[in-house]
Amino acid sequence: MTQPIRQLAHKSTLCSKGKPQEQGMAVISVLLVVAVIAVLAAALLARQTAAIRAVQNEQTRSQASWLLRGDISRAQVLLQAEAQREPTTRLDGLWNQPVNGQHIGEIEGAPAYLYSELTDEQGKFNLRNLVDNGQIDPDESASWLRLCALLGVPPDQANLVARRVVLSLVEADRQATPDNTPQQQTDDKLQAAQQIGLSGLPITDQGPRLRVIEDLLGTPGLNAATVTLLRPFVTILPQRTWINSNTARAEVLAARVPGLSLDRARAMLQARDSGQWFINRGDFANRLQIPDLDESAVLIGITSQWFRLSNALQMPRTTLVMQALIHDSKEALPQIVWRREGV
Repeated sequence: MTQPIRQLAHKSTLCSKGKPQEQGMAVISVLLVVAVIAVLAAALLARQTAAIRAVQNEQTRSQASWLLRGDISRAQVLLQAEAQREPTTRLDGLWNQPVNGQHIGEIEGAPAYLYSELTDEQGKFNLRNLVDNGQIDPDESASWLRLCALLGVPPDQANLVARRVVLSLVEADRQATPDNTPQQQTDDKLQAAQQIGLSGLPITDQGPRLRVIEDLLGTPGLNAATVTLLRPFVTILPQRTWINSNTARAEVLAARVPGLSLDRARAMLQARDSGQWFINRGDFANRLQIPDLDESAVLIGITSQWFRLSNALQMPRTTLVMQALIHDSKEALPQIVWRREGV
């Protein structure tokens, strides 16, 4: 009896010594499980927070976008009313009144401010004019090179811009002769192509067509400084256009009219901006005082059909910007040709 009792006592002692170790392992296991659960919960919470933030950002962007689109609608109505009020397009028109920081509502519980400006694109040199019927227009090419010289754009940069535009527009408005053959390239058109570094023109477009002058930034070899310098004077429109003498800058008019000096153009525009607006093409030609000028060869007008609206909505955490090209035929509500937006 004594020996079995001793063995049981010994086993009991071993068991009593092993219990704290087992309890410790259990506590550690529980702590590990709790830690894993906490990490998973934190990860899920972070994902949920990010998802909520993404939804909020999208909602904010959507609200801002609709507010800016509302401003485009306002510009359309304004242009229509202006066309009914005044047949000419002038810088003193109601359309030429920018909006600077107008409070138009609240987003995310904070005020949102609108900045908006309409620009007459026909007061600029239209690069689309360089191509006519699938060929280079010699008169427009010469005007382009004169404009670049007046602005101080190096000839190599001017030629780069012209080539980029021409090679992306050779198919635009191409017309066929009655025998279904393309228009032949005359000597003056061939010379104009050679002047900008092209020996000939391809049959199809060699690059995506440009919408805005900023699209030129991807042209190899073209400096960003050149694009910045050209921006106030140059545009790219879907159609060939005339230049509006009531909104154009002196450099643009001097480049477009052969024999018109920059000083003379500035003097004419000084009188214009003081209230002596051009009432028709003949009035503009008479003020030029160039006896041998062929008026029919000068694409100058007194009205505009193409406008660009640039607006921005300033919000608490970001600013949304939008641009739109508007075509105003003067016969109906102006139409939106394209719209771009970004932060």
